[in-house]
Amino acid sequence: MYNSIIVDYFSKPRHSGDMIDANRELKIGNSVCGDTIFMKIKVMDGKVVDAKYKAYGCATSLATADIFADYIIGKSIAEIGQLLTHEIDRMLGDLEPPQMHCLNILHDLFEQILSEA
Repeated sequence: MYNSIIVDYFSKPRHSGDMIDANRELKIGNSVCGDTIFMKIKVMDGKVVDAKYKAYGCATSLATADIFADYIIGKSIAEIGQLLTHEIDRMLGDLEPPQMHCLNILHDLFEQILSEA
């Protein structure tokens, strides 16, 4: 069963697509289930101004990519780095056991954007 957050972002994606003028690219994959997210990000003056993704996998994985993009747009890299682990964990809402791997995907996205700062 999907929670309302996952259903909303999966059924009405806000940031799915491609970006020509990105200056950062993230790639996250889960070797266990095959979920893969390609994220293109445009950062100007230390602030994320746009993010687009292509994701392949389960509904929760696709929603995870959209939730991440929605969160980072408009924030500085410094602001993103101040987010606490338990705040990241709450972004996806309550997950069923088979969906828990998407928390790892979300954490990996945050780690990757901060490592490229």
